[in-house]
Amino acid sequence: MSLREDTEGAVLGAGTAIIGKVGIDQTTPGTTDSVTVKANSYSAAVTLTRTADTNAYTANDVIGAATGSTAALTFATMGPSAGRVMLTSCALEIDLAAIISGMTSFRLYLYNVTPPSALGDNAAFDLPSGDRASYLGYVDLGSPVDLGSTLYVEFNGINKQIKLAGTSIFAYLVTIGAYTPSSGDVFVITLHSVGV
Repeated sequence: MSLREDTEGAVLGAGTAIIGKVGIDQTTPGTTDSVTVKANSYSAAVTLTRTADTNAYTANDVIGAATGSTAALTFATMGPSAGRVMLTSCALEIDLAAIISGMTSFRLYLYNVTPPSALGDNAAFDLPSGDRASYLGYVDLGSPVDLGSTLYVEFNGINKQIKLAGTSIFAYLVTIGAYTPSSGDVFVITLHSVGV
């Protein structure tokens, strides 16, 4: 039988995959010796009812509940206070029965505090110097699909690590395409994360 020596100096038989033994400390005698690694998971959904108007959006405009005041969304309890989390998925539901002409896709800009810029509905998105310290990047949500009475898109496998300032994530929802909305459209955005 041929032998090989690994980098630790142990001698193994050819085709041998076992290089040692692992002991599992069992706190309750008689239970199975399985090991489970657990990570805390978090989820928050925000419902956004946009302004009661039909003012057209241009590409890169913020969608919000009011003009002249912050359109920032708050996703509460998305991780441990000042901890690190990994965003795993995001879903966008739009309570409309058909895709509006010009509506293409959406982007969610992320922050660890309420963005100081306080952009309102229909404002052009910008990352001014005052927002840079709290900016966490963005997630492209993609183009919604018409599911009959609802428009829907989800993005799974984001795998974006971020550091929270508190326990919440804050965001602006931004349209990528220019379109004319109907009055009071309802958007539901859901974020999922796990502690890292």
